[in-house]
Amino acid sequence: MAEISRLALSLSKLGIQALARWFKASVRVYGAENVPDGIIIFAVNHFTRLETLILPYEFYRLTGKPIMSLAYHGLFTGALGTYLDNMGAVSTKDPNRDKTIIRSLLMGDNPWLIFPEGSMIKDKKIIESGKFLIYSTTGTRRPPHTGAAALALRTEFYRLRLQYLQATDGDLLNQQLGVFDLSSMEQVSKGETFLVPVNISYYPIRSRQNAIEKIASYLVKDMPDRIVEELQTEGTMLLSGVDIDITIDKPLAIRPLLKKRVIQKDIRTLHRIMPDDLLPSRPVMRRIASKLTRKVMASIYQNTMVNYDHLIAYILKYYPGQKLSLFSLAQRLYLAAETVTKLKSVRLHSGLLQDQCVQLCRNYHTVLADFLEVAKQSGAVRVEGDVIYLKRLAMKTFFDFHSIRRENPYQVILNEVEYLRPLTRKVRIIAEHSNWSLRWRLRQKFLRIARQEFDSDYETYWREGESKPKHIGAPIFYRKLRPRAGILLVHGYLAAPEEVRPLAEYLHHQGYTVFVPRLRGHGTSPQDLALRTWEDWLQSVERGYMILANSARDVVLGGFSMGAGLALLAATNMLYKVKAVFAINCAMRLRRRTAKLAPAVVLWNRLVDKLVKDEGRRHFVPNEPENPHINYFRNPISGVKELMELMEQLSLRLDLIKIPTLLIQSSGDPIVHPEGTKEVYENLGSEDKELVMFNSDRHGILRGEISQRVFTRILEFLHSKV
Repeated sequence: MAEISRLALSLSKLGIQALARWFKASVRVYGAENVPDGIIIFAVNHFTRLETLILPYEFYRLTGKPIMSLAYHGLFTGALGTYLDNMGAVSTKDPNRDKTIIRSLLMGDNPWLIFPEGSMIKDKKIIESGKFLIYSTTGTRRPPHTGAAALALRTEFYRLRLQYLQATDGDLLNQQLGVFDLSSMEQVSKGETFLVPVNISYYPIRSRQNAIEKIASYLVKDMPDRIVEELQTEGTMLLSGVDIDITIDKPLAIRPLLKKRVIQKDIRTLHRIMPDDLLPSRPVMRRIASKLTRKVMASIYQNTMVNYDHLIAYILKYYPGQKLSLFSLAQRLYLAAETVTKLKSVRLHSGLLQDQCVQLCRNYHTVLADFLEVAKQSGAVRVEGDVIYLKRLAMKTFFDFHSIRRENPYQVILNEVEYLRPLTRKVRIIAEHSNWSLRWRLRQKFLRIARQEFDSDYETYWREGESKPKHIGAPIFYRKLRPRAGILLVHGYLAAPEEVRPLAEYLHHQGYTVFVPRLRGHGTSPQDLALRTWEDWLQSVERGYMILANSARDVVLGGFSMGAGLALLAATNMLYKVKAVFAINCAMRLRRRTAKLAPAVVLWNRLVDKLVKDEGRRHFVPNEPENPHINYFRNPISGVKELMELMEQLSLRLDLIKIPTLLIQSSGDPIVHPEGTKEVYENLGSEDKELVMFNSDRHGILRGEISQRVFTRILEFLHSKV
């Protein structure tokens, strides 16, 4: 019987740590609570060589027992073969394979790891016409191997038989024990055998030349193409950063499957049974094994971790047109991600569990660009600027098994979730949406969110004597049917949408659709603002952007004071359809002493929390606003701290702004220092930028004497850029 080397187990542990530290791989295990207390056969899908390193250690960590495995005979060569021997692996062509495995499982000392597909499934094609069929290396299709199920059934068959003989026939018991080189029943575990389905998913799956492959090619001349492909694919995944998600499903009990009369009769037969004997119950056991294998396969692939690549691949597959814009693809990805989170039967990659509006505005650019490189590599698309052209004829059905991960990763990604019919049906519906219906649906959704959020916050945080009338804080939407562009206009700190209404009305009259979001914590009461962060404010801006991006062909971001900083920060994310940005009296530097003290005061409040419940606290400081009918009269110290953190984030990202930018500053601004706006101008990444100074001693220049001059200058900028 194969023995497990403790040294090899330690090396596996070090290997896993290296994956996380050096190779940017992240290994996560879900469903650890499903590991049963008994005799375990882990049945796992097989896609890369990495499983032979990762899974034995992870299962050892969960069970506390070294793991043995059944491995493809071709792997038992060289260093890998030595490693597998030391890890207790048994070759598929070992003449004593079944006897060795059943003996080990009867003793219960080691769980086993078996790949039911029988080999690596590089193409991830496991289903055909509703049946589980594996594409072999020869190009033929075959059912998955029933080995894991058969071994589980046979192990439990012999365990029950030995227990029966122990009570009825001692001599025959000793003979039967001898078949498996066992000397007594004390060596036989009383535990029950379980088959545990496990899925291992990788994201992203990429293949290209990398340092690992180059080093190997230098050391080993004339490497087989198959090995080169594996080094390119698995090396790229490790070096680029790959999420490895291991999902353990509920265990399948084996003992209840052996209650059929013909099986029970064989269990009780009064003569010695050898592992290869033809028993009357054998046809029944085979049928049970086949049915059990299908159940295991269904469980394994039902637990595939769905990621962005899957959604994008199926959107492109089902999209009815020949071309679509990047923004249209991003919208469909957003809807698909929002929709699949409601499917209870689908497991989701961590990226899909986050707020998808935030993801769309900050991360979709990278996600889509990365996947489109895969699609181009596979010959499925051509990308020119912001337009994607679909090349249907290039989506081949047949391909070389060993090169598909390198030559057609798009097809591999499609195949991976082919079994998840509820998922693919939902994505197909979204892919087939018309552009008009898609825009209407998303515009209405984000308008509804903005209005409902304000209504709820106003009702919750309204305070007598502090809260302004409701119309002051309500978001503003002025729409044109055929606008020149959409203008997102963001109000300042301690204020509300009413603050920028004069500019919004002016721009609307000039032919623009305008939306003014209500920043979270504003337009209600200071108590509400004290609970909010700069990320909350940015999210309000991003939702407003989604309204305008679905209302106009082009979008311009703009804002006043803190709102100017938020508009600039949003512009650093290179949002789709955003053509320009303008910022008025950007609050990069504050004049007031209170702002500089904000972090210290917040820290003081936390310390006081631990010492004295309410004494010594300064949550708020008085505020003397220019517009008392709009602004709060109290300023939460925590809010000032968040404002400063917002501007710190902006200062780190100004070089990412590449679009035309207009900066307007009041020379005698009593609240924000003009030097801050000059710093913004100097650090902008845009070559098309302009700083305009207005001679005024007021901060609120959107109201009063010079407001019309400011409006006119903004209009000139808009006319020249959109």
